[in-house]
Amino acid sequence: MYQLNWITPHLATGHAPMSYEDLDAIRAQGIRAIVNLCGEFCDLHQIEENSGFEVRYLPVVDECAPDLEAMEQVLDWMDEAIYLDKKVLVHCRMGHGRTGTFIAAYLLRRGFDYKRAEQTMKGKSANPATFAQRRFLKQYGKQVGSLQTALPRIDNRPSLDVSPLLRAFDQLIAHFDELWSPPADHACCGRGDTACCGRPFELLLIESMHLSQAINRSLTQEQRQQVIDRALGLARLLKELHHRQPGLSADALADAFPEAPLRCPLLGQDGCLVFADRPPRCRYWCIPDKERRSDELQGTISGLSRHAFETLTGRIPPADDLRFSSADTMSGKFVQLYFQAMVGAND
Repeated sequence: MYQLNWITPHLATGHAPMSYEDLDAIRAQGIRAIVNLCGEFCDLHQIEENSGFEVRYLPVVDECAPDLEAMEQVLDWMDEAIYLDKKVLVHCRMGHGRTGTFIAAYLLRRGFDYKRAEQTMKGKSANPATFAQRRFLKQYGKQVGSLQTALPRIDNRPSLDVSPLLRAFDQLIAHFDELWSPPADHACCGRGDTACCGRPFELLLIESMHLSQAINRSLTQEQRQQVIDRALGLARLLKELHHRQPGLSADALADAFPEAPLRCPLLGQDGCLVFADRPPRCRYWCIPDKERRSDELQGTISGLSRHAFETLTGRIPPADDLRFSSADTMSGKFVQLYFQAMVGAND
């Protein structure tokens, strides 16, 4: 099996995958994004992309250091990927010198000084191996400076952990998927049937968190930006319709304005872009007997949402459940709205 060397829970190093079996093994270990440093393989990054990974290609000649400007752009991308909870593999041909140089540069940018970066990488298979690579890192370290006011951290992930609640939500959905699983040939929302994809809807906090996480993890940077742009456009349109017909829910607006282009931002040419992670409202849209146990489902989702609010804020949640439009969830604005609710502000 392909061996990953984990630097953090979200960052790993390794050698260049040389077979589809390697790529399958990398995916099985949770990797969704790859930084490819192989200057000698001109098509490997395309194979990785075609295999479903989000790839940033930074070709570096063996035993050399990367171009500074190009490296900064890839480090920006990797910072964002890790923050969005993606697991990233960095590799060159053997996973040593070029990989170690890139990882060390990431540590320097995270606030490590050169000596501390060396100590952190000691014992790892990836380390700068040539004079040119070490000189590059020393110069880069002087350029970015070191963090003096606090101990630097490799990982830029948020410190509050709501993953147990998100796992509980996943388990809840798995339970109801078993109860309400449609026949294999049955068209369902987001794939084969888009009847509900032209009707905006509202989500509770845990649903918004889950959908936002799915968008961040599953989509490439380009896809995610396209979804955000479409969601912002939908939010503007909904605001305009709300002014014309105050007091209606997002779903009711679709009935009031049947001609309005209210297409879901996640609907792509081949269906829902996050089909496996679509919200309960979408996945159970066509289930005929769903009303029998919908109270149980909604009650549990409400409880998880209230628990999430307490975990994130340390406060008792509002009496009424917080609800966020699908457009605000997909654009990311629901985070702003959640913080407004946390401090008692009005939108």
